[in-house]
Amino acid sequence: MKTYHPSCWMILVAVAACPAVVQAEEDHGENAKKHLEQAVESGRKGDVKGVGSHTQEAKRELIEENKEHPYTHLQKPIYGEHEKAEHDREVFEEMDLAIEEAEEGDVKDATEAAERASWHLLEKDKSK
Repeated sequence: MKTYHPSCWMILVAVAACPAVVQAEEDHGENAKKHLEQAVESGRKGDVKGVGSHTQEAKRELIEENKEHPYTHLQKPIYGEHEKAEHDREVFEEMDLAIEEAEEGDVKDATEAAERASWHLLEKDKSK
């Protein structure tokens, strides 16, 4: 019977685990998109609490995604050089605005901010 070196097994396990890590990262981004879509739908129905709660869930998902794939920040950022990071920052700013507007009871402005956050999230995925 042929035996394999223990490091061969470790490599095999590491390779097998990689798709799970990538899938988990993708799930956070997809979950954030779904929550933002639900926030926009809630806003269109006039449910200001739904806008706030779904936007908060989207924010939590993006925070988890960014923990798994953090962005590095330059000391002197140049506009347009890091599109993904710029859209990421815009997503968080718009989500914070949507949550703030929802807490104030302004469903129209909260919905518009959630829509902008959703757009920036889609653009982030398209960016390099």
